[in-house]
Amino acid sequence: MRSVKSNKEDFINPKNGPVTFLLVAINIIVFLVLELMGDTEDGTFMLLNGAMNPYLVLYNHEWYRLFTATFMHFGIDHLANNMLLLFLLGQIFERAVGTTRYVGIYLGSGLAGSFLSFFYMCLVGKNDIVAGASGAIFGIVGGMIIVVIVNKGKYSGISTKRMIFMALLTLYFGFATAGTDNVGHLGGLIAGFVFTFISYGIPTLIRNFRNKGSLA
Repeated sequence: MRSVKSNKEDFINPKNGPVTFLLVAINIIVFLVLELMGDTEDGTFMLLNGAMNPYLVLYNHEWYRLFTATFMHFGIDHLANNMLLLFLLGQIFERAVGTTRYVGIYLGSGLAGSFLSFFYMCLVGKNDIVAGASGAIFGIVGGMIIVVIVNKGKYSGISTKRMIFMALLTLYFGFATAGTDNVGHLGGLIAGFVFTFISYGIPTLIRNFRNKGSLA
């Protein structure tokens, strides 16, 4: 994989990250529709419209909530924080791994984060209402760590140390903030790391090894 320098146009041109723009748009549209219907900061309202809840998933078999919850947000601040990170980092990650991998890693990480959150709450007897794209976005963070590692420690101006620092800092703020689903964040991060390593990291390392061998 060849590393290229980024510029301001990279962050404003939908052609450079079409799926990222689409995902941001979907999240915003879902939020606006829910706001028109009621109050997105009301847990009961969010629960009625698809937020994840371990009781309803386990006993009512409403497994779809593991997916729908990843496109829902509790209030404008929650949405804005997630969409900013998705918008800035998602485009770089999408260009690195390609559209198909990107979609799979994003959705897979979101589901993994939701499932781990569900599983943990069942273990400890919690019955919280959970929503947010954070698990999927943490999957991108985990994936970017793999991207920069296999590209000799740097990709599009982002180094391995910077990505690891970003992941640790984001996790720290999550643990320091009340009401944050840190288990879901961790699940998404690990899933993104693993999915990206399997689908992108291994093929890239093999290709680089073969290219190096052919030049020898």
